[in-house]
Amino acid sequence: MSDRAVWLKPLPRVALDAAALALLLLAFAYWWLGNLAHELLGTAFFVLLVRHLANNTMWWAALRRGTYDARRVASVVLTLLLAATMAVLLATSLAISQSLFAFLPLPNAFSVREVHWFAAYWVVAIAGLHLGANWPKLARLLGRATGLRLTSRWWDAALVVLAAAIAVQGVLSGAELGVWPRLGFAYSMVMWDFNTSLLPFFAHWIASVGLFAVIGHAAFRLLEVVSGLTNSFGRSY
Repeated sequence: MSDRAVWLKPLPRVALDAAALALLLLAFAYWWLGNLAHELLGTAFFVLLVRHLANNTMWWAALRRGTYDARRVASVVLTLLLAATMAVLLATSLAISQSLFAFLPLPNAFSVREVHWFAAYWVVAIAGLHLGANWPKLARLLGRATGLRLTSRWWDAALVVLAAAIAVQGVLSGAELGVWPRLGFAYSMVMWDFNTSLLPFFAHWIASVGLFAVIGHAAFRLLEVVSGLTNSFGRSY
């Protein structure tokens, strides 16, 4: 079996995406890990990102085929926006590197550090939206990987309650981490004290990602409904 075939199996795909998200969130603990660990985590994250792109080459190849409804247009725009933000994060990472890529003759200006800082927050936000938009696909992969079939009405109701709880906690966690002003390209006085607590820091980040995933999933479900109504209206005429 080829390497590509192995990576396209459900369990490796889910594990890859989970590992990439974990590395991204770990990288935010800069003042706990130090610069070298931060750069190592970031480098590993981008390596996994390349593998993720390789796993989805068919999606990119299919962009010129088929019809575009509202949901597909939004999916493409969101993916391209995530790719652009990732590119900014990568470029600024190389420019401000103090350890692994310090040998590169790139500008290391304070303004570049600011761009890197704000881009990182936007990557998390857009990645969360991307996760929510692709949740049906991810759920199928999880089902195939675990053999579970969670399709009952009770399970659906439990997921709605869980999503609402995650969204509420995500709003609160975003405030705890100073996410909201930084998404507005403004500074925040919130700085996490790693000397007093560690695990809550990552719990807040997971909840923040969860909030954006809930928003993304709800928005794309709404687009599906709108597209369905539009198509039905068009066929009636």
